[in-house]
Amino acid sequence: MELIIEVPPIKVEGQIVACEGDNNPALEHPIEFICLDLKEPAVCKYCGLCYIQEHHH
Repeated sequence: MELIIEVPPIKVEGQIVACEGDNNPALEHPIEFICLDLKEPAVCKYCGLCYIQEHHH
């Protein structure tokens, strides 16, 4: 978990992201759909990766 904290939030364009734990076999998990309605990063409950919605103005 300490290494996951060092990873910056992953910027995505959509409102919903599907996390499968990255390409690292140690982080693979069932698919988790995460809603990015908040202005703060959302965290995957399985692997701890953070996602944030990138707004285009």
